[in-house]
Amino acid sequence: MKINMNVLFIFLLILFCENSVAQSKGEKFIHSISLSEKRILEGKNEFKTKGQFPSEWKLYFKSKQGDFAVFYDWNGHEMFFKYRRNKFDVDGEEFSKNLIAGNPYLVRGEWTGYYYFPLDERGRRKATYEVKKIPANPVEFVDPNTIPVFKLSFYTEIQSDHILY
Repeated sequence: MKINMNVLFIFLLILFCENSVAQSKGEKFIHSISLSEKRILEGKNEFKTKGQFPSEWKLYFKSKQGDFAVFYDWNGHEMFFKYRRNKFDVDGEEFSKNLIAGNPYLVRGEWTGYYYFPLDERGRRKATYEVKKIPANPVEFVDPNTIPVFKLSFYTEIQSDHILY
């Protein structure tokens, strides 16, 4: 029995297209961090209205930069978490050795300040930041370019309970 190659190709193409349509509807994959989770900009706005900035976040790990672990939210805004005192702090390095880039984490820390990128005389954003300590100036802190800085006290990887296929 000889199968026509064109018929086989069309059959496989139909199966592939049907499977990809089901995935695009979100029927088979559920994100590890819900799209409804609080974003960093929402936390900044909450600080402006209520005077409190959350200390617990569900974020993705980006990388380590100096003494900081950089995490980001769904919008791509970043937060810095200091995980060691200096480059010789072996305990801090041991504490953060299991962080994997791109993985979602529940992170907690003590808010210590923020990096603020001021405007120059011409009204353009400067490339260098100013280190600001808390209490934060609400007008500066709500700026989307401001980066909150925390002292990392706890993190755990978020794992999905759903079977991914």
